[in-house]
Order: sequence, then C-alpha cells, then structure tokens
Amino acid sequence: MKSKLVSKQIQLRGVCVNNLQEVDLDIPHDQWIAFCGLSGSGKSSLAFDTLYAEGQRRYIESLSPQTRQFITQLDKPNADSIVGIPPAIAVKAFRGKVGKKTTVGTATDITEHLRLMFAQIASVVCSTCGSAVVRHSPQSVAQALSDLPEGTRYQIAFSANQSDDILAAMVAAQRNGFSRAILNVSPSEAKTIDLASPDLSVTMGGNASMRVVVDRLKSGTDLARVRESVEIAFQFGDGVCEVFLDQPVGDGSKEVSIDQRVWFAKSYSRILKCGSCNRKFPTPEPRLFSFSNKYGACEACDGLGYVSESVDADSDSKKSKKAKQQSVLCETCQGARLNGDALCFRVGGKNLFEIEALKIEDAAKFFADLSLTDAEQEVTRQIMQQVNSRLGYLIEVGLPYLTLGRPMRTLSAGEGQRVSLTSCLSSTLVNMLYVLDEPSVGLHAQDTKRLAHSISKLHHRGNTVVVVDHSEEIICSAERVVEFGPEAGSSGGEVVFDGTVDEMLEDEESVTGAFLSGRRGFVTEAENRRTPRGRLRLTNASGHNLKNIDVEFPLGCLCVVTGVSGAGKSSLVQQTLYGSICQRKEKTCEPPLPFGDVYGESQFDEVVLVDQSPIGRSARSNPVTYVKAFDDIRKTFAETMDAKTHNIKMGQFSFNVAGGRCDKCEGAGQISIDMQFMSDINIVCDQCRGTRYRDEILAVKYRGKSIAEALNLTVREAFSFFRGQPKVQAKLKSLIDVGLDYIRLGQPATTLSSGEAQRLKLGHYLNASKSKRALFILDEPTTGLHMRDVTRLLDCFDSLLSVGHSLIVVEHNLQLIQNADWVIDLGPGAADQGGKVVVAGTPEDVIECKSSVTGSWLKRYLD
Repeated sequence: MKSKLVSKQIQLRGVCVNNLQEVDLDIPHDQWIAFCGLSGSGKSSLAFDTLYAEGQRRYIESLSPQTRQFITQLDKPNADSIVGIPPAIAVKAFRGKVGKKTTVGTATDITEHLRLMFAQIASVVCSTCGSAVVRHSPQSVAQALSDLPEGTRYQIAFSANQSDDILAAMVAAQRNGFSRAILNVSPSEAKTIDLASPDLSVTMGGNASMRVVVDRLKSGTDLARVRESVEIAFQFGDGVCEVFLDQPVGDGSKEVSIDQRVWFAKSYSRILKCGSCNRKFPTPEPRLFSFSNKYGACEACDGLGYVSESVDADSDSKKSKKAKQQSVLCETCQGARLNGDALCFRVGGKNLFEIEALKIEDAAKFFADLSLTDAEQEVTRQIMQQVNSRLGYLIEVGLPYLTLGRPMRTLSAGEGQRVSLTSCLSSTLVNMLYVLDEPSVGLHAQDTKRLAHSISKLHHRGNTVVVVDHSEEIICSAERVVEFGPEAGSSGGEVVFDGTVDEMLEDEESVTGAFLSGRRGFVTEAENRRTPRGRLRLTNASGHNLKNIDVEFPLGCLCVVTGVSGAGKSSLVQQTLYGSICQRKEKTCEPPLPFGDVYGESQFDEVVLVDQSPIGRSARSNPVTYVKAFDDIRKTFAETMDAKTHNIKMGQFSFNVAGGRCDKCEGAGQISIDMQFMSDINIVCDQCRGTRYRDEILAVKYRGKSIAEALNLTVREAFSFFRGQPKVQAKLKSLIDVGLDYIRLGQPATTLSSGEAQRLKLGHYLNASKSKRALFILDEPTTGLHMRDVTRLLDCFDSLLSVGHSLIVVEHNLQLIQNADWVIDLGPGAADQGGKVVVAGTPEDVIECKSSVTGSWLKRYLD
C-alpha cells in the first residue's frame, strides 16, 4: 500500500526566483505537467531552481549533521511558502560531455549490477590451460557430504602449516583444541596419532607430513555440524579442506592408506587455484570487474581499451603527425579494458567483456535464457530485476542496437539523451517528484513519441512528473500544461496559461497554443526556396556507421541534415566534414573520421562550428564580454569628463581588475558565508551593495548612469542607451538579431540556457564575420527554443545567408526542416541500419520519399 503524503498537492506562493514575478501555482500530486513558454520566460526557474531545489533541500535537512557536512546543499528558493513538496530527483539534459571510461553500461548502472553478479556467481576457466577452476564454500562442501551414500564414513581434516618442526606443529594443533592427526610415515602409508600422547617414533622420518583431523562423521550427520567442521578446516588449512572417505565417491578422489586401511582422499578449496597448472586467481569482488579500478583494469591501457600509437621521432611528415594522435587497440586486453584474471570469470559461458559486447536486444535474450541454480537465483534475484528493467527500457526507447560497452562520447545527442534518462525512468520509486530538463533534446520525432510513452509509465507508477520541454509530442502527452511568459527575461516570469492541452489550443493568449493549433507559424512556399551558389562535396565518408558515402552540400542556402537518432548525422557533419575542412584551412581541430576527399572548400573563407557547449563556467563571464562589447563600453566611460578629471583609466571599469573592483568582494558582488552543516549563504556585499565596483568608479556617469547601471540594462535598452557609439551598437545589434534582446549585459553566463548560449555564439560570429564568407555548421540550434524563438532563429539565418554565408544545420525540429532549402536525410534506421543517404532534395522531395522516416513525420506535421 502506497504511503500518503500530508498534502494532496504542491502549493507555491509568491515565488520570486530569478525573473519569476511572485508566482502562485498548485500542482496536484501524481500528475504529469509540462512547463512551456518562450526561452528565458521562467520555466527552469520554477522547475529546477524552485521545485527541485526545495525538494532536495528538505531531504538533505532530514539527514544527520554528520552526513550533511559532506553534501553540497542547495539554497532555499525565494518564496513566501512552499507546501507539500515530495523528495525530488532532477534529470538534466545530456550534453555529450562525459569521461573516456563512461559507457552505456556504466551510465545506466547496468555494469555496476553485472559486477555484483560476477562477484557472486561467476565460475572460472583458466585461460592458461583451459581447465575449469572450482571454488568451494563451507555450505557447498557440507551439502556434498550430506549427499553421500548411506553408511559412508569420512574424516574432515586440514594440512598443518609445519615447516620442518613437526613436533611444534603437533603442540600447536593440540593447543587449538584438536585431538587427532594423520601422519604420513612413508610415501605410501599414514597413521592416526593421538596429539595428547603421540608416538614420537613415527615422527623421526624426514619426509613426514601431518593432517589435523577436525571431525570424524558419517553420512546423515546434522548439516550444521558438518558445515561448522568444514569451516574450521578452511580456517586452519589456509582455505583448503581435505576429506578422507571410506569408499570411493565420484571423480577426483585419490586412494591412500591410513592405519593399513584404504581411504579415498578429496580436496576442497575456497582459494581459486587451477588444479592443472597451479595458477591462482583473486577472490571475485566487484572492483575486480571494474576497468575504472586498478584492481581490475588492464595495466597496459589503464582500462581505456586503447593506447596512444608511437611515432618515429625522426619523421616530420604530416602523415606521421596525424598518426601520433590515433582512439589504437590495446594489444594486451584487445579492447576488453579488464585484466587477464578478470576475464577468466564467466557467467553463462561469457566473461563481462563478451556480455557487454552484445547488442542490448541480444543481451536481454542472453539473460532471459540464462540457466541458474536455485541458490544462484536467490542470490541474484534483485540484480536480475534491475538489469532486465534497464535493458527493457533501452529496447523500449529504440536503442536495441547499442552495446553496453559502447563509449557514451561516441553516441549522438539523441542516443545519449535516452541513455542518460534510463536510471530514473526504469526505477521503481513512488511518491517522488521527477523534474526533467528538455528530455526530447536531440531526438527525432519518432523517438520523441517513444520517450513520451516512457515518461507516462514513470508517472503512472505514482510519481509527480514536471517536464520542461518545447516538443509538441511531449506537451500534448502531458495531463496538464503550464505556460510562462508573456515574454522573456524581465518581461516574463508569469503564468500565462494553466490547463489542459485542448484548453490551450483554444486560448487566444497562449503563444504555444497558437503554434500548436496552426494559428501561427510560417511555411515557406516551394517556389521561394533559395538556389544553391556552389556545392561542397565529401567523398567516401566511412567513420562509425557511415557506409562509405559521397555527399554534396549546397552552399549559399539553408542545408539541413536530418535522420533518426543514431543515423550518422553527427558522424557525417561534425566529425567528418568539419574536420576535413579544418585540415584544408589549417585550422586546429580534432582529427576527422575516415573519408576520401573534400572538394569546394575554396568557395568560402572560413568554417565555424557553433555547438551547444557553455560559453563560460564562471559568473564573471557575461554576454558583453563574450561578444567583445565590454571593451568598447569601458572605453566609452573612460572618455567621459568625470573619468578624465579623476584620472580613471579604461581598465578600472572592469570588475575583474584590482583598482576598479570592490576590494571586499573582489568584484563578485556577493560574499559567501560558510554555515558549516547548513548550505553556504551568499549575501550582497555591504561595501559595494552588489554593484561590484568601488565608489569612485560608480561616481563616473555616462548619460546619467554608472557602469554598474549600464550593465544591468537589457540588450534592447542598451542599444538605445549607447546611441552614437556605433561599435557598441553593432555588437548589441547582433544579439538582437538572434533574439537575445531580453538578456542583461552583465548577466552571468552560468544562468544562460544551452539554447541561449548557442545563440550568443551565433550572434558573436554574426558580428565578427561580416567581412568574410563563412560556412556555419550548427548542431541542433533549436535546442531550448520555443516555436516563436525558432521563427526568430530563421530570421537570423536569413540575415546570414543574405550577405553570402552558408549554413549546414544538423536538426530534428520539424518547424526548421520545413523551412530548409535543401534536406539531406540519413538512415534509414540507426547504427548498423543507418549511415546512408536516404534522400537529398527539398522538403517536398523528402515528403515524397516513402523510405524516409523524416518525410513521414514532416508530412504529418504539415497536415
């Protein structure tokens, strides 16, 4: 029976986090809610900085003070009250920045569960001689002895650790409570002696050896007594137990003579040692099967599976310099990442590397058909449940072709997004608050539908799910939609709609509803499409899953590369085309994937890759510093009469330079106070009052505003304010052109979304590249953009194309695809089923192609 939360809903009152304008909102428990709205309208502020932050903060506060001191705590959101919030889990969007050792298996925790399984039930096959290596336990030996034929007598013993002094070994055994021993008096004869009064004459032989008898039993003895005796034998016998039986039983027994009577000796070991070649193996534990741990990793490659290729030091050819950088297979482990001992352990006849080399659909079948004993099933029951659950989810969202050992950094954005969501979407937790950050990022429309189904299952298990997303499929699948606006930045932060999807479609005030209902949106007519001005040709592209393809990219127009997630788009455009052009232009970049040749790069002056990486990791980085407008702004203030009168130079108007910045907070505007067991508190600096500058710098005014007040202006406000300063206005105009007129000049870069960061980069290049013809390669520029923002982005593309630039865009957004001049659709499927050009032509051509998955979804979108 599910536990009941005190309140039936989450009640938010007077939320003023970031740009939120005293928002009041009620969110019933166990509901799926989609947050939508323009970029920068306040969706993430409410979802992550309020709901998740407060849910996580309250959970952390419930922990002991000793535990809390090791946990990074979250600040309390600025709100009048927050009631009824459950424990929260946030799932951020996959951005493709992962470690070299992160694989599909480790990212989904499947590998962690497999390591536990191997530590519990794996058998060993010696790679030296091919023999099976058996490890025994007190339970397994006791069970084997209890199954002996009726009337069988046996003795449980262990070999004494005696060196040359057998008398000392006898004394030690007697002190440990043992009364009998079996002494070898000759190579073929042994004799039982009483340790309390031994016959010393039998100890005079130089080759004498001794087994101490723990117990003498017969079949049918109580199992607990047998197990205890075996455990004692293992303890004193350094992991080896010997049993002498009065009749032969099974294989592996050796005939010996004790007291002139024939016995049959069998040896059991809990030490993993090959009986044929005496090779010892380590005790299996999870770390032995981890390539991130030195205990299990291949020593030659440190668990990477590859090593750097050595280059002849005397060679300076370009070819050898390229070879110096060559993702080469480790000869020691052959890419398995684990050391030789770890690879000898097997479950179902396969080692861990062989299991993780299976496709996910084949791995699921392998575990379904895995034959385990009753004891093994009991030990691995929970492990198998988790493994099967996660494998099932990966198959459900269309990733059956991946392998568990596939490095995450080689996945497309869409594949990585679905993998990163696996742990939470396949969990069995209930009464939780899940906050998902744009889960549809990087997904084809076909894959987004599958994702919506998985989110629905998470919700129906009894969880509250809040999804921040712009996807039509995700929004329309939710039970309830909350739209923020009406605009972005300081003009947003309000709830402009709260209700069902059907109600939103009819709401005249809802911008999202207007686009989803078809009341708004621009469709380019076929006759208005641009004519290419030249072509760029790439031949024999064969990296990853690309099938040795030749592709022509038209220049001077909007060329969009499409296809299902994993079809090969990133491999073709970012990892092959971009690298090949950079090589020709002598521009530094990662080596491209294998290709034949590239033709037509002389038709433009430079190539620019605009990806989704953040523009800065520090709060001191901001939009005006990125677009190089801050230098001109500081120069403007330095040329005022006030500045010249007080001899204040241009550099002193920077909050990063001593002499101008506040001495107390060093230009941060805030001071952090360590609260020990509580989260650190950031308070406004009492000396500069959050302005970051010294008073004498703030006294300098330009048109009635200080430098701090100027940095607090929005881009559009600043454009008017700096009239008469053409250099400043030109750089600000580029930000207006990409729809960033609402952000503030001094806004910390860490507060920008990935979509805003990408548009900021585009704005910078838009301003910097006016004198040159450039080829812009963009990686899903609609990430984080509302439908209306996509329209603005298309206007920005028009501006770039009108002055002679070229655009190649990797994209899934159907609104952008329908406005393309040329579409190159890859597929037809993902991974091995992809890597081919399905169709190349206008959007109309793509719609007519029956084998194009993109075409079918584009037709559905336009209809």
